[in-house]
Amino acid sequence: MKTGKKLLSLLFLSLSALGQTLTSSNLPIVVINTEGQTIVDNPKITVQMKILYNGPMRRTNVTDAANVYDGLAGIEFRGSTSQLFPKKPYGFELRDAKGENREVALLGMPKDEDWILFASYNEKSLMHNALAMKLARDLGMYASRTQHVEVVVNGRYEGVYVLMEKIKRIEGRVGITKMSDKDNSGDALTGGYIFKIDKPTGSGGTLGWNSKIRPSTNNPNARIQYFYEYPAYDEITTQQRNYIATLSDNAEAALNSSNFRDAEMGYRKYYDGMSFVRLFLVNEVSRNVDGYRISTFFHKDRDSKGGKIKAGPAWDYDLAFANADYCDGMRYTGWSYLFGNVCASDNWQVPFHWKRMLEDPTFASELYDEYTRMRKGPWKTERLHAYIDSVATVLQEAQQRNFQRWPVLGTYLWPNPRPVPTTWAGEINELKTWLDYRLQWMDQNIPGQLTANEPVQETVTETKVVVAPNPFVEKANLQINTPREMEVMTELFDLSGRLLHSKVQWLRQGKNDLSLPVEGPSGAYLLRVHTPDEVIRQKLMKQ
Repeated sequence: MKTGKKLLSLLFLSLSALGQTLTSSNLPIVVINTEGQTIVDNPKITVQMKILYNGPMRRTNVTDAANVYDGLAGIEFRGSTSQLFPKKPYGFELRDAKGENREVALLGMPKDEDWILFASYNEKSLMHNALAMKLARDLGMYASRTQHVEVVVNGRYEGVYVLMEKIKRIEGRVGITKMSDKDNSGDALTGGYIFKIDKPTGSGGTLGWNSKIRPSTNNPNARIQYFYEYPAYDEITTQQRNYIATLSDNAEAALNSSNFRDAEMGYRKYYDGMSFVRLFLVNEVSRNVDGYRISTFFHKDRDSKGGKIKAGPAWDYDLAFANADYCDGMRYTGWSYLFGNVCASDNWQVPFHWKRMLEDPTFASELYDEYTRMRKGPWKTERLHAYIDSVATVLQEAQQRNFQRWPVLGTYLWPNPRPVPTTWAGEINELKTWLDYRLQWMDQNIPGQLTANEPVQETVTETKVVVAPNPFVEKANLQINTPREMEVMTELFDLSGRLLHSKVQWLRQGKNDLSLPVEGPSGAYLLRVHTPDEVIRQKLMKQ
């Protein structure tokens, strides 16, 4: 008991010396003691960990007994760029006295041993990842559950963190079939797998494969790199590596083929289209500058259990919601999936999957319907505001301690757009305002169906679209003059709002001559041309 009191006294002295006093909180408290060891990127070191929480309506004191977890954990720094910041992100696994993994249910989440403490250092609202995970769950996807906590390491207050579930194969997370090194043939070989598009510096090792289909930019160094996530790169067998890489190659070949829209032999033979719709919507509502091209996960169960490749879970949204001052990441207009239009020189480009799927009218219609469903329900502006306000209310007390520990409000931290809000309330207001504008823009520009009383534009600011002759006979000849190289999507609708044709293509700077087949009776049609900056609408007449 005397030893415990001495440790608590040292804790309070350390916190006071840093200008913070953490005696109690309305949030859970995570206390980590490394017993003289230094936490590093790899390998994990074994530490003492306590998690305390008395519930949402009660205070939790640092002197309280650990009532959520009290035991050992293996901990390390995690992340790529994020671990270069002074406020470190952590990955940890719970362990028993023998050093074996120990599954525990933390703070109402399903039990497991693997967890993440996300630092929220240059993301100053402290809620981007929690908000993105909420958007994904609204869509019916699995997404990491989140819980804001306050963290103390070796008696030093480290601030507000987000406790998150690590993406892994387990019931309650990614619920695919468990594999072993014996599953090397037949149906057992077909799943389950988790793999991802990422940088080699991402977690999970560097063993993987490159897509055979290059990104549609002129950057010769751009590649789409896949990495094994489950089974882990150091556990997956040769047969399993060959299977999932070959399956991915075959799926991409089907998507890239001329009959990719065919329901039996096209891309839907391999891919679950709705999962790609849903990940698209999370990435685009948040305008995630890293979306699709970094930390992008896929999973596949056994063929006997459906067996199609699914996009997700959603992951890594600290630089979303206008928290990036590069590659148009701060703008509320434009599409993240057209990243190559504004940052063609970046080596980490968006794969062609979503661009190609948008050329399928069925996929585009599903996208429109799913977005509309969300906007009428959980993604109503007032409901999203209410969620943000509710999180802000919970964090109101703890954020003050966090920004005393890390006095970064009003300070530029890569890659914050300027001007940088000088208060936390300013950060929250900026998030809500940007999200309002983003959703309004998407309401008007979402592909897949005409909106009521859609206006027709005869002139535009940057990109010029000329249809000549108009009226035409069988094909509409388009001349599109662009101010720079870019990808555009053309959509053709009849007047009932039915999407007849869509195509995404790379245009050079200046004049581009395109031909658009119009298979239908004589009469009026509506053309939409989606550029990275705007949507151009014109009426067509077929003789």
